Amino acid sequence: MIDAFLAAPLAQGIGLAGTACGMSWPLFRSRIGMLLVQLATNLLFALHFALLGAETGCAMNLLAAAQVAAAVPLGTRPGFRLVYLGVLPFIAAGVALTWNGLPSLFAALGFGVVSVARYQTAVRPFRLIMAVALPCWFGHNLLVGSVPGMLSDVVGMTLNLAMLVRPRRPAVETVP
Repeated sequence: MIDAFLAAPLAQGIGLAGTACGMSWPLFRSRIGMLLVQLATNLLFALHFALLGAETGCAMNLLAAAQVAAAVPLGTRPGFRLVYLGVLPFIAAGVALTWNGLPSLFAALGFGVVSVARYQTAVRPFRLIMAVALPCWFGHNLLVGSVPGMLSDVVGMTLNLAMLVRPRRPAVETVP
């Protein structure tokens, strides 16, 4: 694995910045907070994968950034559901145009499941579906040699699961 860092230090350095974001999104309690950190993650990993020559990973992360931008207002502006769903055909086209076998399959599966997660407006279903998506991205990252991606996925999976199983605090009532 250290060979991957030495072979492409700039790519791996940018990937580490994406890793920091990818590891921290599960710590946010709000859907909007999680999505905004995922936006930064997607942009950094798009550049990371571009520098590694992993075209599908790059394309999927650029499309994911667009999807996150459309997902943010879903909770308050239902009309954005059509905008959000409008990104899906571009995902399919991106996979087809950048197809590179098994890594592309894992990236497509990961992004497909993430798409379902981001469509949720409640935090718990969002987290539950993300728990299925992250192992798919780990498979892609393993196959393309993205050490930062694998690190981000493992820590992200762990923190997301910890947030899912932690005891829920009752809502705080406000007194008028």
